[in-house]
Amino acid sequence: MTAQVRSTAWHSWGGNLTARPSVTVRPDDSDQVLHVLEEAVAAGKSVRPSGSGHSWSPLVPTDGVRLDTSALTGLASVDEDRQQVTVFAGTTVHQLNLILEEHGLALANLPDCAHMTVAGAIATGTHGTGLGQPSLGDQVIGVSLATPSGDVVTCSETHRSELLRAARVHLGVLGVVLTVTLRCVSAFRLHCAEFREPVAGLVDSLQERMSGADHFEFSWVPGTSVAHTRIMSRLHRLSATYTRPASPISRALRRTDDAVLRTSLSAGLGRVGALMPRAVGGLNKIGSMAVSSRRYTDISYRAFTASRPVHYVASEHALPLEATAPAFRELKALVERDGYELTFPMHVRCSPPEQGYLSPAAGRYTGWINLRQYGKRPHKTFFRAAEEIFVAHGGRPHWGTLHTRTAEDLASSYPHWDEFLALRAELDPDGVLLGEHTREVLGV
Repeated sequence: MTAQVRSTAWHSWGGNLTARPSVTVRPDDSDQVLHVLEEAVAAGKSVRPSGSGHSWSPLVPTDGVRLDTSALTGLASVDEDRQQVTVFAGTTVHQLNLILEEHGLALANLPDCAHMTVAGAIATGTHGTGLGQPSLGDQVIGVSLATPSGDVVTCSETHRSELLRAARVHLGVLGVVLTVTLRCVSAFRLHCAEFREPVAGLVDSLQERMSGADHFEFSWVPGTSVAHTRIMSRLHRLSATYTRPASPISRALRRTDDAVLRTSLSAGLGRVGALMPRAVGGLNKIGSMAVSSRRYTDISYRAFTASRPVHYVASEHALPLEATAPAFRELKALVERDGYELTFPMHVRCSPPEQGYLSPAAGRYTGWINLRQYGKRPHKTFFRAAEEIFVAHGGRPHWGTLHTRTAEDLASSYPHWDEFLALRAELDPDGVLLGEHTREVLGV
């Protein structure tokens, strides 16, 4: 098969998923992608695109063809005057940020994980935080797709806009994404304030706190009474010539703080907790106390994103903004009542209404609650109990994280569900791009 590489077992970043595709291909241009699809159709094989493997839900696993997009990378075009950039699908968010920096540009908002591919990040509705700035998907203004019929289909805000709205959260079922065009802004800095505060008081005023900041998030470590709050404020656009903010010494100290106290210590405590479950509560208190308050200013993408060397599994839901605080209180009570031993903090963020047909934040201001567990610790029972709380509050699952929802109960949550399915059927009528999981969540 075109662009075939040695086919070995595929593992997700979180370690919870494994697959053995019959064929793995790594095309490096659009023609090769089209040839792969043509050959797969002729052989009667399904095709699932894969990026960085950061999803915990089984979107990628297939016994057919795994189409590795890691060679489809780099800049396709940039228009500095119109502040638009087009990159190939397998470009990572980190690579995109470096490209934009070279041209004095930035994205208005970013997810906190930079090693995901751009096409993979928008596939699942990956988001950042902040009610006044668009999430990643709503910064997408153009997409090109290779379809199993052998066509390259393009969409934008002025051409096939309905397809663009579907492609902003595409689940890898509309076609193989070739390029993504994004609307940018002038490069800017963020001032970050990170501090501890009582979690009860914060949650009581959560909606006001989220509304009052450019970018707001907090985390809560089970077994403690404090929240770790992070507020990012947007500063001036960068001049044509600028020096990096802060002194080399202060930047080095912050990197050390990130690497040692906020990463290595957390990883070490997680490993100890996996071996000594009864010690998790005490270990969480140690980890919480080790994270100190700090303030700093940096280029936007450096402040938005963080390294993720510690692997974990996650379940996240998007809730109506007004339901976020009540849902958080019930989750906190669930953890404290039933004694769930979580080795990672709960993480709470927010985002504005999105236009993507299958965006979990479609049509409403949204609060996100992210639950994580160290990969070697039990998580299924707690995630399922938490999901009941999320569903009761109108939650929609993040497509890339763990959940048990199916099309039967998801369809009514999305006003444009039928439009998405119609476009999927138009572009891939034989279901070449469907896997077991996507068939289940879409009901096709």
